[in-house]
Amino acid sequence: MKMTIDIPEKDLIEFGRESIYQEMNNTLRWMKLKTSFRRISEALKTTDEKEYYNEMEEIRNAAWEEYRKDLS
Repeated sequence: MKMTIDIPEKDLIEFGRESIYQEMNNTLRWMKLKTSFRRISEALKTTDEKEYYNEMEEIRNAAWEEYRKDLS
């Protein structure tokens, strides 16, 4: 059995162009996220661990208080 599909070359070119454009956008998006995570990681390396945990506890408490206010 043999099947032949006739697709105009301009349609193939357009499909290829769209596919490449989408792939490039996805790659750029991931590269931006990766860069952001690296920056965060570097910033966290210079943060004092005890200070970090104190700040996190303050944030948790503030979020909990705000949540409780919204329940009322």
